[in-house]
Amino acid sequence: MGTGFKILVMVHVVCVVAGFGALAYNGLYLSLAQRRPQGGTGAVLEVNKMVSGLAEALVYAAILFGIAAVGASHKRFGFGDAWVSAALAVAVVDIGILHGWIRPNQRRYTDLVRKLEAPLGPGESAETRAPDAMRLQTQEKRIGFGWAAFNVLVIGAVYLMVFQP
Repeated sequence: MGTGFKILVMVHVVCVVAGFGALAYNGLYLSLAQRRPQGGTGAVLEVNKMVSGLAEALVYAAILFGIAAVGASHKRFGFGDAWVSAALAVAVVDIGILHGWIRPNQRRYTDLVRKLEAPLGPGESAETRAPDAMRLQTQEKRIGFGWAAFNVLVIGAVYLMVFQP
C-alpha cells in the first residue's frame, strides 16, 4: 500500500482522536456544569456547544477519510469486508444517536438552564421554578444516557477497526 493510503489512514486516525475524543467527555461537562454554584452553567454549555461543533466536523471528516482510505487500499480492504461495513454502520448509528437523541435533549436542557438562570420575574419564586428544575434533572439523565450509548458505540467501532474480525 502506498503513501497516499498511509496518509489517508493517518488523517482518519487524527480526526477520530480529535473528533470523537472531544465529544467523549460531553456527558461529564454537563454533569460538572450543573454542580457549579448558582449561575454560569449556561456559559459552560455555550462554550461546550462551540467545541462540539468543531468536534462533529472532525467526526464527519474521519468517516470520509476512512472511506477514502478503503478506496485507496488497492482492494486490500473493501466495503464487502464485514468489519468495514460494520464499522461504517456503527458510525452512522452513532451520528443518528447524536442528532436524534442527544442534540434535541441538549437544546431542551439549555433552554431550561437559561430560564432558571434568568432573574425572577414578577410573581415568580424559586417554588414556581421547581418543576423546571426537576425537568432539568430528567434532561441531564437523558443526555447522559445518550452520551454513554454514543461512547460505547465508538469503542465498538474502534474494536472493529483494530481487530478486523
